[in-house]
Amino acid sequence: MTTTTAPETKILERHEIAQQDRWNLEAIYQAPEAWEEDFERLDGLLEPVLALKGKLSGAAAIAALFAAEDELYQIIEKLYSYAHHREDENTKDSTNQARQQRMVAKYAQVGAQVAWVEPEILSHPLPDLEKWRDAPELADYHRTMEVLIRRKPHVLSDREETLLSMAAEVFRVPSATFGYLTNADMTFPDVEDENGTPQPLSNGRYVTFLEKRDRETRRRGFNAMYDTYKSYENTLASTLGGSVKLHNYNAKIRDFDSALEASLHPDNIPVNLYSTLIDSVHEALPAFYEYVDLRREVLGIDNLNMWDMYVPIVPDFDMKVKWDDACEWVRASCNPLGAEYGSGLKDCFENRWIDVYENKGKRSGAYSGGSYLTHPYVLMNYQGTLDWVFTLAHELGHSMHSWLANRTQPYRYADYTIFVAEIASTTNEGLLHEHLLANTDDPRFRAYLLNHLCDQFKGTVFRQTMFAEFERMIHEMDAAGEPLTARTICDAYGKLNEKYYGPAVKADERIRWEWTRIPHFYYNFYVYKYATGFCAAQVFKQRILASENQRDQYLDFLRSGGSADPLDLVKKGGVDLTDRKVLTDAFATFSSAVKELRGLLVS
Repeated sequence: MTTTTAPETKILERHEIAQQDRWNLEAIYQAPEAWEEDFERLDGLLEPVLALKGKLSGAAAIAALFAAEDELYQIIEKLYSYAHHREDENTKDSTNQARQQRMVAKYAQVGAQVAWVEPEILSHPLPDLEKWRDAPELADYHRTMEVLIRRKPHVLSDREETLLSMAAEVFRVPSATFGYLTNADMTFPDVEDENGTPQPLSNGRYVTFLEKRDRETRRRGFNAMYDTYKSYENTLASTLGGSVKLHNYNAKIRDFDSALEASLHPDNIPVNLYSTLIDSVHEALPAFYEYVDLRREVLGIDNLNMWDMYVPIVPDFDMKVKWDDACEWVRASCNPLGAEYGSGLKDCFENRWIDVYENKGKRSGAYSGGSYLTHPYVLMNYQGTLDWVFTLAHELGHSMHSWLANRTQPYRYADYTIFVAEIASTTNEGLLHEHLLANTDDPRFRAYLLNHLCDQFKGTVFRQTMFAEFERMIHEMDAAGEPLTARTICDAYGKLNEKYYGPAVKADERIRWEWTRIPHFYYNFYVYKYATGFCAAQVFKQRILASENQRDQYLDFLRSGGSADPLDLVKKGGVDLTDRKVLTDAFATFSSAVKELRGLLVS
């Protein structure tokens, strides 16, 4: 494979990226005209659904409704996938923006037109619903009926549900405004590198500055990033506050005790699992403080700052990984998952599922997406660091989860929740870690990998749990009537950051504005799933490597998609997340890694 060299001093225009390093969206639609043709089909596909209004009084009618919905939503998701990916590859392109906005509006319109469905079904007495659930006509939709019945206490009237659906596009405004502001409109100053050469700063390149050996370069990158975001603090406080208010409003009108409870309800996750995660991380903070202090000691810094938290602490060992090597490392690390998994990865690398490099206007970060009727796609902004290799493994964990589930499950049960998704992605990261450890005899590289594992715990467990606690805090503040201004949000965030990072860190006050740049705070209690998934992955990776039987249990978990409640799916794979031991075992792994790393770095 011939690849574009990742640019060092220039962010390329989209057309300057080599074709083989751009995802092949033509596999979804050969041309925009084909997308338009499918878009025009939607009203026709909606008609069979609308024709059943007022007739959902038996198992056969409900089964016909579900079948018509499946046909409609498969096309909607395919259309949305294309529009979404086109916009993300260049958010500055007005054609891409317009297509995505049309798709979002159509999604909201369809949602409003079918908002009567759940209220009509659930208007029937519970004994009738349970009878229909068990009828032969609904055998393929038994779980759908189970989930519907569970929602019965929280579903509003037909009219109320329709009004809420009609407002879906309005409810999206805070998140959409945040995205356009931070990805398209916001500009960052150039930052001098360690040689005094100005380098472009962007959301995608920010961590690259924080990984620099030169501390002044790290500080300049940190200051430039947060000074830029701070200049928009009131706008961003408004967008975040608006999102929080929407979550609290939704919980209140649907008779939940809190926005947290409302967000956990679709996955049937008990609120105490969220609280247990936060409490367990609090108990594990002393081990995290040991790692932070080790970082301070190895870097030779009296007062560690937040711009010192990403630079590798293994001396004289800079890891730069070419894209081809990154792909090969990930492929080899997944060999224990067997031939079927390997064939999916082969298809991915050979048929351009991945958009590799950053370009002007491209959405920052990384994700895996797609639809039931397409193969998965991966957005990257690859920068050649080991962290980005692990990001590749992470996103391909999502992609292969989807690929396996789509091949095994019918449409309605293929899609899985984020709760289980984060297990699949971080298990892949764990397998990559074990593969690299097993194939090096270089103590510096071993230390580097242990450093990376500790940083994964830092970023995925400790940091994400801090985010989760912050989310709970700001929702509780709003529910109690406390204004969410830039000042109150900064105060709350600053105190949490101090608590989580401990006495070794004397943080620059700019960290109080970190919340301004975190898109996940608009996702409605999303981030805790990273932490629980990562802890579960520590168990799964060992089970996969231990025996084929345990590996096959894990693959069955992936193939199950969304065919059961998340906790039941994970248990099917061999891990019980209601057992606090999963968390304590994960923290024991972290503590052990910190001790070994100290032994390798400190004489």
